[in-house]
Amino acid sequence: MKKDLDFLHSDYLFLALGLGIAGGAYLLLAHQPSLQVGIILLTGIFYILWGAIHHAREDEWHLKVLLEYVLIAALAVSLWLSLTLRA
Repeated sequence: MKKDLDFLHSDYLFLALGLGIAGGAYLLLAHQPSLQVGIILLTGIFYILWGAIHHAREDEWHLKVLLEYVLIAALAVSLWLSLTLRA
């Protein structure tokens, strides 16, 4: 049981670290919107890959789960891009 919890915590720690690095890079590049767009897209891809790997490691991987991660990432990316590219 303890080992299972450590496994889950390491997965979520990796997600938090990745999203934190992406957020920090986004803020550091505040005056370069083209690079910010790249960071936003890479963050969406990272989230989808993290979800697929996380659920595959837990033996809970299904196409519906992947679709859910893709849709959530697409929503987040579209909102984040609309805020970044507003005129």
